[in-house]
Amino acid sequence: MSKPQITPQTRIGEFLDNYPELEELLISLSPAFEKLKNPVLRRTIGRVATFQQVAVVGNIPLETIINSLRNAAGQNQTDEIMSTNNDLNAKPDWFNDSFILETLDAREMLQAGQHPLAEVLSKTSGMQTGQIFELITPFTPTPLIEKVTDKGCSAFVKAVTETEIHIYFCKTA
Repeated sequence: MSKPQITPQTRIGEFLDNYPELEELLISLSPAFEKLKNPVLRRTIGRVATFQQVAVVGNIPLETIINSLRNAAGQNQTDEIMSTNNDLNAKPDWFNDSFILETLDAREMLQAGQHPLAEVLSKTSGMQTGQIFELITPFTPTPLIEKVTDKGCSAFVKAVTETEIHIYFCKTA
């Protein structure tokens, strides 16, 4: 039985299930990927995060991740254009800390295996245009960011330290 092709849309958990022998190679690509050794993060993030999303977290070109893993798995490399959401790190015009209504520090919640998505969606859905909600996490929760931005918010990600990430959601429409 052949293993699935490694693509930007491959989920991390699916990849690790199919290619456990490539775990160390994946982790070696970026210091941020060390977090995959945490069983809680692996169970929660691994189920939903794709390579396209973790490229942003690892601050590494998506092509580097995909082609390194494909090469090690004996698959053909790709030269297709792969985009990431690196623009999330650029300070937007709408950002102004005086417009922050509320802050949720979700680091302990995530460490306990809980996911803050429902609370974040609840808080951001009631915001008025221009208001900002701040979320603090130990990593960039790209799938959560995508869910919130799909609901009409813009996002800005600011890394304070390697394990303290501030995500700002602004109601823009």
